[in-house]
Amino acid sequence: MPARLPEPSQPRATRRLEHLRKLARRVPFAMNLGRWLHRWLDPDLRAIERLRRQAPAGLLQPFPDTFDDRYPELFAALAHRLRGIERPRVLSFGCSDGAELRSLRRYLPHAELVGIDLNPRALGRAQAHLAAHPDALMRYHLAGDTRDEPRESFDAILALAVLRHGELEAGRPVDCADILPFAQATAALADLDARLKPGGWLAVWHAHYRVRDAAATAAYPAETLPFSQADPLDLLYGSDNLRLEGVTSAEVLFRKPA
Repeated sequence: MPARLPEPSQPRATRRLEHLRKLARRVPFAMNLGRWLHRWLDPDLRAIERLRRQAPAGLLQPFPDTFDDRYPELFAALAHRLRGIERPRVLSFGCSDGAELRSLRRYLPHAELVGIDLNPRALGRAQAHLAAHPDALMRYHLAGDTRDEPRESFDAILALAVLRHGELEAGRPVDCADILPFAQATAALADLDARLKPGGWLAVWHAHYRVRDAAATAAYPAETLPFSQADPLDLLYGSDNLRLEGVTSAEVLFRKPA
């Protein structure tokens, strides 16, 4: 019978962490206390908690998760549709740390790019990156709506992973009213509609609401793309705040009627 190989040893820090977790499980409320401490010791989580407590007007998805070139097929499709415009104006609504705008720059080298977000910490990272890598046609500002932008001034607006909420995704409740009501999402769509030029493009994805259900954007013709057809949205809420059972959507690009 072959000799049994010794178990690989764990790093000391890992063993210590596991020991603390075991102790915490034996002490009432210790795990909850640990989670609370983690939230308040992590500056990014602290910024999210502060936003959720203050609940400023315009706050939709409070979690600013993003990464570079997150939607390459969508970015390429949008660039193709804007190719006839010498200097298109493009808005990233809920731009987080600016990864979306930086990615768009590679697809739209001559565009004027604007990013707005309500999370001051995430936006601070975007502004710091811009300061280190100057781009005269890119700017960011702290906001939850577009009131400071001229009406009908953008050729394209992106609201990607914005008309949604992490708690809806996690719990999939029947009713969304206590987390992110339908009226709040559609108010954001009305705000974006007011800033989009006739004939302009609206990109909405990773949303819990359908663009066609909002009064301001109900008449927008919609397009799908191969990536959205392959993995359509399946957690959607209607105008009554109730989950739409058995309903999916692959619509991702919408054009404002001219």
